Amino acid sequence: MSKDSTRDRILAAASAEFSIKGFDKTTVRDICTRADVNVAAINYHFRDKQNLYYKVLAHWMDDYMEKTGLRESMTSLKSPEEKYRQYLRAELSYMCKANDPDGVQLNQARQIIQELSSEDHDPEVFRCHKEVEEEILFPVLQELLGGCEDMAVVADAAMAATSLSVHYFLRALDDPQFTIQTEEDLDHTTNFLATFALGGLKAIKEKYNA
Repeated sequence: MSKDSTRDRILAAASAEFSIKGFDKTTVRDICTRADVNVAAINYHFRDKQNLYYKVLAHWMDDYMEKTGLRESMTSLKSPEEKYRQYLRAELSYMCKANDPDGVQLNQARQIIQELSSEDHDPEVFRCHKEVEEEILFPVLQELLGGCEDMAVVADAAMAATSLSVHYFLRALDDPQFTIQTEEDLDHTTNFLATFALGGLKAIKEKYNA
């Protein structure tokens, strides 16, 4: 069996175990059993459990971008308002129960946010999301801000615009009534938050183009 196939099996097994149990409750032995490998194989390919966890989180981020089809869907839209709304909808869709009946994605998102908030997090885990923000979201925000060339302002606007979905997610974890149940709920929440954000972006545009 090739090294690559062994590595892929370990990643798939670790992803399944971490999705269900989280980092602390998952043991290396659990992963070995599911992947049908020994501990030496995990050490060879990933050094240790922590580094394997980082690789799984990065895989979840890549998988999220692929599942949402964000790049493809954005190219078919014309106005920056529509593009921002689609970006926001894609982020919110990851916590919609209609797309995630078993709550696997929701649990993954919870772990990603926990890792992001830790003092010693690995920035490589969030590389793909940062790249997508810079490639897709920043140009949209530049349009919404009237062609703003100050990238510090654009970066601040991106942080404010995306914080809405993160805050909503945290609220949903604390209070089930905020859980997005259906596609209709997803559309309603997207439109509400997008309306709020676009109003703020319009005010920023007026301020920096006064």
